[in-house]
This record gives sequence, structure tokens and C-alpha cells, in this order.
Amino acid sequence: MKKLSIFMILTTFININVHAGNNLANLIFKVPAKSQILESNSSIKCQDCTIPERFTVSVWNMYKGSEPSWPREYQSMDAQSDLILGQEFLLSGDMKTELENPVNSEVVMATSFINTKKEATGVFTSSKVSSISKKAYRSQSREPLANTPKMGLVTSYPLSNGEVLTVVNIHALNFVGIIPFYNQVSELIDEVKDLEGPIIFAGDFNTNTPSKTISMNLLFKAQGFKKTEFSGKDDRLTFLGQKLDHFWYRGLQQLEARVLNENEGSDHKPMQATFEVSY
Repeated sequence: MKKLSIFMILTTFININVHAGNNLANLIFKVPAKSQILESNSSIKCQDCTIPERFTVSVWNMYKGSEPSWPREYQSMDAQSDLILGQEFLLSGDMKTELENPVNSEVVMATSFINTKKEATGVFTSSKVSSISKKAYRSQSREPLANTPKMGLVTSYPLSNGEVLTVVNIHALNFVGIIPFYNQVSELIDEVKDLEGPIIFAGDFNTNTPSKTISMNLLFKAQGFKKTEFSGKDDRLTFLGQKLDHFWYRGLQQLEARVLNENEGSDHKPMQATFEVSY
């Protein structure tokens, strides 16, 4: 997401043959078959453990772990969190080590595409308890030029009160208009809106226009979701005044939430919130 404005300008004003560009992109980026999207790695020994009464969730677009402080900041976040929702993972270097060899955690990854170095990228959800279910959702539309989809990942976990927590991790389409964006978000909401039990729905929504932000707000509020409001400085990444990362929840009590402004491991600042399960 770094230098977002430059790419937005290029995407908007450069006149290209999109079909030819997509054919070239197909030679550069490999989109895996649906049967190869999901991967899971776990070192959890307690198979009947549950998410506690109070739990913390961190959400971070990690910019493929490109910044030198990423490993230290990720490990610190992992120690503080019961769940981590990550976008833009890259199975390379330190990030590959952390995600393929988690410590006392389960990591579920949903691959968007594979680059020329045969490195997968996409979204992942890390948890301190084993998931009950996991499913990936690939956007119907694709990014122009790169011709790659964006991913949604839905996982569920047992709560200490006997309910099931559903977690939706999204990396939304970026360089597209309102209709492809709306379709991707609404498809994921439709998948979980009728479920019983608490729901967390968060990630990088790429709401880079007012119309996308308004559309997102209307979709979630119509289904009874609340938007997390952060205390202290809110230094989430913006484009033309629009926040790109968002945190929605339903069926939980939010105790506190903040943006980890001190983190420098990505151009996005992580969001972190603590919730309480109701009995």
C-alpha cells in the first residue's frame, strides 16, 4: 500500500489495453486453484481450549514484511493477542518463518496469488486456540493491470461461554469502482449475517473514496454491526482523507481499542481491540 497515491494516479490516467495487460499479468502472477488457496499450520497442543472471557484482537496490513522492524513488532503483537488478522503476508524470509512455524498458535492462510519467486501472498488469521472451521472467499472481480483477486477468510473459534466466535478477515479490492467493491464486501457479510454468536469483521477495506466508505458503513450498520472507535491518536493509513483499515464487531462488548501508532513495520498502522464475552 505504500505510495498508494502514485499507483492510483497511474491506474486512473494511463491508457492501456486492459486485455493485453491481463494476459501479461497472467505470466507474472499465478492465481492458485480453489483447492490450493487454504493452508494451515499449527503448534497448539490443547485441542479443547477456548478463547477466554476477555480477549484481544490485532489487525494489520503487513506490507509483506518489507520493513526491518516487522519481525520484532509482529512477535510483540503475537504475545499481546489472542487473534491476529493479517493482510499482505508474503511467504518469504522472516514472515515465512513466523507463519509456517507458529509458536503455540494456529495460522490459517488464504493465498491471493503467487509471484515470480513462487512466494504466496494473501491474508492470514492467527489464533491461540484451534479453529472449528475455515473457508476462503476469492473476490469475483480482479485488480486491473495485475489481474489478481483479493481475499476474504472466515474462521470460527470456541468461546469460553459455549458460543462460537466467527472471524472475517478481509483485504478488499483497491483499484476498482464502487460496484466490485460492494459485491466483495456484501458477499462476505451475506455469508455470516445470519449466524448465531459474536462476529468480528475487520481488515484492509481499501475504502479510498467517500462512496466506498459510505457503502461499507451502510452495509454493516444494516446488519447490526458496530464500528470500533479508537482511543488516543488514530493514525490509520488514509487516502484523500479516507481511512483504509476498519474494525467491525457484533455480539461482543468492546472494552478498549487503540491504533499502534508506534509500529513502523508497515505503511499501515495496526489496530488492536479488547472484547468481553457476555454470559
